[in-house]
Amino acid sequence: MVFPMFVKDNIWIKVRRQLFRKKSAVLFCFAAAAFSAIAPVHAAVGQSAPVREDPGFASWLGRQSLTGDWGGLRSSFKDKGIDLSANFTTDIAGNPSGGRERDFTYAGFLQASAGLDLEKLISLKGWALTISNYLASGNNLSNGLGNFFGVQEIYAPGEYYFGQLALSYTLPGDKVILEGGRLFAGDVFATSPLWDYYMSGGINGNLVSISTNTFFPNFQIATWGARVTFEPDKEWKLSAAAYNANPEVQETFKHGLDFSFDTDHGCLGIAQLTYKHNQAHDEGLPGSVTAGGYYNSDKFSGVADPTRTWRGNYGLYFMIDQMLFRGEWPEYNGPTHLNSQAKYSEKVKYPHYQQNAQFADRPVGLTAWWATYVAPKEEINTETYQLAGGLVYHGLIPGRERDATAFCVLYGNFSNKLSGQDAETVIELNHRFQLGPWCYVTPSVQYIFNPDGRHDIDDALVLGAEASINF
Repeated sequence: MVFPMFVKDNIWIKVRRQLFRKKSAVLFCFAAAAFSAIAPVHAAVGQSAPVREDPGFASWLGRQSLTGDWGGLRSSFKDKGIDLSANFTTDIAGNPSGGRERDFTYAGFLQASAGLDLEKLISLKGWALTISNYLASGNNLSNGLGNFFGVQEIYAPGEYYFGQLALSYTLPGDKVILEGGRLFAGDVFATSPLWDYYMSGGINGNLVSISTNTFFPNFQIATWGARVTFEPDKEWKLSAAAYNANPEVQETFKHGLDFSFDTDHGCLGIAQLTYKHNQAHDEGLPGSVTAGGYYNSDKFSGVADPTRTWRGNYGLYFMIDQMLFRGEWPEYNGPTHLNSQAKYSEKVKYPHYQQNAQFADRPVGLTAWWATYVAPKEEINTETYQLAGGLVYHGLIPGRERDATAFCVLYGNFSNKLSGQDAETVIELNHRFQLGPWCYVTPSVQYIFNPDGRHDIDDALVLGAEASINF
């Protein structure tokens, strides 16, 4: 089927159906918009002549968030130790050719979070608490297409999820950070900020093969855990964590509210070492090297024979990125915890976002990256290894230093115990138009070779776009 036929075939009916079938998502967004509208009004109550923000379009687009400072209320909250934030990201995509069936789907993800600096709030020096809530909506194009690496990175099944409830303590000296509570693994381990530029779920966020092979709390799923980070200087960082490995907390109908601590499933242990160099404006070409691994002590069923089980599973990963040439480093005036030199002791005070519309603190130029993940046990791992590599060019278009052009190739090899499946390869090319500090739009093209590693599914072309807004 050619693309004109694809567009003609009731495409706008499908768009409307995807956008409005989740009534709860509409109500949630309406409530957020209403709150944003009345917040400045509340800020003015009892105050004398609050400073009004410039109503001009350029000034509005240049805000740090869509709703601004709420007439000073937002800054007042932050000065007291309360940081309130929200983001909505949507991926719209369709496959005009290839796959099991043609379709066009919308996927959306809304996050509303709070970061509480307990030192400012109640004089507990070094302590912080982060809380996250999520609302997922829409459908997954990959369900009908039939491929392995999801083409819409923001898609999550279900509706409401409770996420982080993480308490952290930074020891004097800001070099050792302790965390406990409902934690993610994907916010720290096997991830890179460069991967946020892609729409493919095979790489945006984390190396997705890990969560296919083992319980790996990321995205909207948090679990009980403890983590320690040692960051002696601006170059080195060592993180290690232990998580309750009960996979039942992922069940959609539990909405992230399963607070049980089931030791029958054992423990997931992860460790990672990162070395960064040239992260400051007056240094050379930025880059980093990361190595990590995990071990899960749970029982695992065979991928070919589910009646057989094995105890324990492990995997290793290696990641590298290096800027190849650089130009001007644009001035950065965004949140301090997102700048290039921010230490983890500052970042831990703020909730983790799967996607953030704020532009990165990076110089103009070309960066190359590579990642490798291996999980050797063929009997229990769906994918025994994943390879990924790509290029990101910040400011390719003259005068648009905040834009990013991204290209990547993903390769996932299936276990030799899975009959009829060998490997899937994905190529993606996109360009992020950074419209302002609080919003971007990214048109994307993906091509999938051998979907799901099967030769009976036609190679697929996926056309789509991602948009993100910080409220």
